[in-house]
Amino acid sequence: GAITFTSTVTIGSTLAVTGTGYSTGITLTDASSIDWNTDLGQTATVTLTDNRTMNAPTNLKNGAYYGLAVYQDATGGRTLTSDIKFAGGSKTLSTAASAIDTITIFYDGTNYLGTLVKGYA
Repeated sequence: GAITFTSTVTIGSTLAVTGTGYSTGITLTDASSIDWNTDLGQTATVTLTDNRTMNAPTNLKNGAYYGLAVYQDATGGRTLTSDIKFAGGSKTLSTAASAIDTITIFYDGTNYLGTLVKGYA
């Protein structure tokens, strides 16, 4: 059966998972400033309906990875500004209508280090 914890559980040794370990994905609210409380989900999606700014995600854990899927609406051409650092500088999202990009973020305790994969359709 399932066991649900409502607070942090610390494992002092190796954790082996048989099956799938995952974080339930959440849908972020599309607004002029987008917030992401990672305590609610380590993976998230957002559909952009205008040019947006993503606030720094909250409650990240040092050494953890986070996933964000960014969807363009049926119009496309939307931008997303954030504090995520990408190799080679800032990155531009796909702009086609209904395009989907994914951003994987590694948090090092200070920086949001991102990898952008573009153009799912």
